[in-house]
Amino acid sequence: MKKVQSKFLLSCVFLSTILLQTNAFAEVETVIGAPLNKNESLVLEIPKTSAPEIILSRAQYIISYNKVRRTPNWAAWKLEISNMGTSGRSNDFAVDADLKNYLDKNSTNKTAVDPEDYRGSCFDRGHQTPSADRTDTEANNQVTFLMSNMIPQTAYLNRIVWEHLEAYSRTLVKLQKKKLYIVAGPIYDKDLGAIGPEKDIAVPSKNFKVVFILNADQDYADINASTERIAVIMPNIYQDGTTPGKNAPTVCPEIDTTRENKSDWEKYKTTIDEVEKLSGITFSYVHNLIK
Repeated sequence: MKKVQSKFLLSCVFLSTILLQTNAFAEVETVIGAPLNKNESLVLEIPKTSAPEIILSRAQYIISYNKVRRTPNWAAWKLEISNMGTSGRSNDFAVDADLKNYLDKNSTNKTAVDPEDYRGSCFDRGHQTPSADRTDTEANNQVTFLMSNMIPQTAYLNRIVWEHLEAYSRTLVKLQKKKLYIVAGPIYDKDLGAIGPEKDIAVPSKNFKVVFILNADQDYADINASTERIAVIMPNIYQDGTTPGKNAPTVCPEIDTTRENKSDWEKYKTTIDEVEKLSGITFSYVHNLIK
């Protein structure tokens, strides 16, 4: 009975948060897509940030997009067994048409990122919501390839250590019958410059991820002080440990996948408090739920 009452109260808080947008979403310029109170990727309420914010609310994820840095502030999604199937990877990077239409109409000199904007930069187009987390249908997979879901990542971060945590997360769902609520995004505590034809796509110094691990039959209302969680902060570095400079190298550094182990992501474990400190994002719902 107590659990039912708890879920009811949390649902009331959830709805109140959505309805009182003037208070909860004071920094949000607009919400594009599905109503937030119907988006299952949302855990009680959106993370708080003082950065410029356009919310992209889709069935596949929610993204807080920063039109100044031209990258996400954060991306949030739910991962369960039904999200993974046999569609495979579309690999069709594309302009986010919904975002482009909005920016072209409402923002002077701001437009959506084109896949070609990363060319010659030696940075990967690094997914925040992973392609492999949305392979139930071709359409769902394609949405992960919209450029609004990308940040500049080194090949080492994107294809090695970041991918290892992504793969581990899917293993939890597939083999341990878990359900995950995940938030990921960039950190800019050091100036690594910017890429693109206009040099206006900010390069993050780090990438964070927070993962809440639940049983398959649970939902966000079951998150509490004892809920298993993972928080990481990974530096946006080359494989030799050096940090990218503000100018693209003459030859892009190669990576050696044979000398990396799949648990290498664990050395980047941290706390949610540290993620908040470095990212400038506040996960107020986390503190409310685990008190």
